[in-house]
Amino acid sequence: MTIEFKKIPNSGVDFEVKCEEITLVGNALKSDKTIVACKGKLIGTVEHTCDRCAEIFTLGVNEEVEVFASDGLYEDKEGEELLNVIEFFDGSLNFDTILQSELEALKSDYHYCGTCEQIQGV
Repeated sequence: MTIEFKKIPNSGVDFEVKCEEITLVGNALKSDKTIVACKGKLIGTVEHTCDRCAEIFTLGVNEEVEVFASDGLYEDKEGEELLNVIEFFDGSLNFDTILQSELEALKSDYHYCGTCEQIQGV
């Protein structure tokens, strides 16, 4: 799902995108002339490799997401809190790209299968 930055109203726009068994649902709200705040939830399941035993298992996902989309190059301001920003250079905000980015960030963390969780005492 793609929408032009200039067509995002100040009241925001709801979105829902899906990739396999993962869904990103939320709201995109213009917070600046070139910045859109996307808040939502990543829900579903994804096949993942256990970081301890390397067995493939189904990872349940239910994560809050907050990411900012920039229309063009984003330059942070001095003293500004570090933001999670994805830059788009074609004038359009692509929610599928945001979903893929957040999914890869989630998968880069450590995750253990049920057996290894019991061993770790997690």
